Amino acid sequence: MGDDYDNIPGLTSIRCYNQLDKDSFSSGNYQECSQFNNDSDGYSEPCLLCLSLTGNLKNYKNLDYFEELNSHKCNYLNLWAYYRLSKLQGEEYKKMRKFIIDHWYNYKDYGICNSTDFVLYLTSDAAYKKAKRLYDYSLNYYKLKERHYDNDIPCTLKEQEYIRKSIELYQGIKEECEDINKALISYCRAYNEIKKIHPNDVLVNLQCKRVDNGTESSSGARNEPREMEELQHGLQGVGPHRKVAKEFTSGLAPPEVGSSTDSHKAVVTTVPILAISSISFLLYKFTGLGSMARNFLRKKGINGINSQEELTHELLENTYDDNAYPDLTETYIGYQAT
Repeated sequence: MGDDYDNIPGLTSIRCYNQLDKDSFSSGNYQECSQFNNDSDGYSEPCLLCLSLTGNLKNYKNLDYFEELNSHKCNYLNLWAYYRLSKLQGEEYKKMRKFIIDHWYNYKDYGICNSTDFVLYLTSDAAYKKAKRLYDYSLNYYKLKERHYDNDIPCTLKEQEYIRKSIELYQGIKEECEDINKALISYCRAYNEIKKIHPNDVLVNLQCKRVDNGTESSSGARNEPREMEELQHGLQGVGPHRKVAKEFTSGLAPPEVGSSTDSHKAVVTTVPILAISSISFLLYKFTGLGSMARNFLRKKGINGINSQEELTHELLENTYDDNAYPDLTETYIGYQAT
């Protein structure tokens, strides 16, 4: 099995990401998003992202398809937004990045679902991939357990490999993130949230009782096609155009683990000064947020960071510096194959 070990269409995470693609599309802000449409015959990919993002934020309280982790849907919305942005390049990427940051920051329910995770993902694509796969496994665990452990339905070889590699990832991140100095790395933030959802390391106990070498199953979820053609047909007649660009709904994965704003505040404001200093050094050395973080902490002091929103706002101010993230547009992952 290669790096696409999580390319299993029936996984809950993939279904949820596809719903983020299209379920709130028609509720998007056409007036704002028209600035991104350079396709006279339909919707360009930046315009599609804009419409889905604005629609998802508008309908945030009604995004109820994340099943057991519905209360954590904000984390998955952040994951989805970063993935979609990472598919863009050049000026399209820069303009959409700025739009996402500005629009989300001015979102009326920002206190319920903020963009802190999204901003942190901008600093490291590799850390994002780990965080996403961890969140995905946390969501997919329920159906996998029900189907293959509780009901003794045989796993396919692909499902067996997915479970094994997900457990290996979890164990590796757990060991690394015991170091409090790494508390603000995106996959450590993910781990600290997930261990609250799945205490006592239950995620490492999942196993296939039997393995079928035949055709792949759907992991208990309905294996509905999520190709671009489905979105194109479903959206005909919606909004000012009738045709949809063909690359928007090509597979991804899961929902929110970013519980309440208070939990985000706790992660940031309770980290000891040594931990924050260490993270600031990492940001300074390897990312574009480093000098900002260092200056911010020097100016404010640990006790001067009043809120998650303040930290996020300071981070946002430097994300417009394109030289800070030279590698961001080089690598991106699919919903199914991170």
